[in-house]
Amino acid sequence: MANIRIIYDNAAERATITANSTANGGLNASTLNTNTKSLAHRSGGTVGGVLSVTYTLTWTTSEEINGIILPATNLSSNATIQVNANGVNQGSITACTNTPLNNYSGIKNVNSFPYGGLSKSAFWLNSTVTCSTLSITLTDTGKTNITTTGNAYPDYIDCSRIICGKYWEPTIGASKDGLEFIIEDSTQTTRNDSGDLVSDRGTISERLNFNLSILTKSDKEQLIKIIRNVGSYKNIAISVIPSSTNTRDEQDYIIYGKRDSSSLGYLVHNYYSNSFSITGW
Repeated sequence: MANIRIIYDNAAERATITANSTANGGLNASTLNTNTKSLAHRSGGTVGGVLSVTYTLTWTTSEEINGIILPATNLSSNATIQVNANGVNQGSITACTNTPLNNYSGIKNVNSFPYGGLSKSAFWLNSTVTCSTLSITLTDTGKTNITTTGNAYPDYIDCSRIICGKYWEPTIGASKDGLEFIIEDSTQTTRNDSGDLVSDRGTISERLNFNLSILTKSDKEQLIKIIRNVGSYKNIAISVIPSSTNTRDEQDYIIYGKRDSSSLGYLVHNYYSNSFSITGW
């Protein structure tokens, strides 16, 4: 199993992004370059057909890419991701193994994203590619007509963000001690004068806490560069348990958001430690 991976410089922000399919009245693919989860590109599609959308990222100057993260989609567990760089196929994976959306009640689309109804996916290339064009094809055979059931996947794909770039991973991964995935719910629950327990529904967000308990000197130096580069105002993408098979564990421990201030500890000569806390977008 690979070590924790961090994409801190999102090359997609420098790309022109287009989509081969956009639903009537939907936002264009440029919305994939915003950090607003409640805004999403929506692909077109036909009821009962195989639904697929291809996003093409184009750069004027070539970029190094070895990782892609989609932090908010409505893909089902039947979905796949295929990636091409400079027209060369980089492989295909199942996008959302046992996606949490299977247990989410309600229509699964961008409107459900603020309430925890979303899927997260990561695609890791076997090696770093230098490319001027990158195509990401999402295909989902698990979609059904929204009129069939109130708990269905609609016949379109909603995607709020594309993150891609060259990831950094330390020599030693995150420690199991201190690793916490927290679901934060802003719902306010009170009891009224009649004694009934009532709730004012709020939004759901995520927080991830983890420790890099052993850092080599070179890891420490690179981590300091990352921390100084992103500060606490830039979003970064992290996968604590990356794997080529995109297991449920990886999906649970993917987060895109802003880091809190963190401390760097000194262990012994040339070895250090660091604690992280990331608030999801």
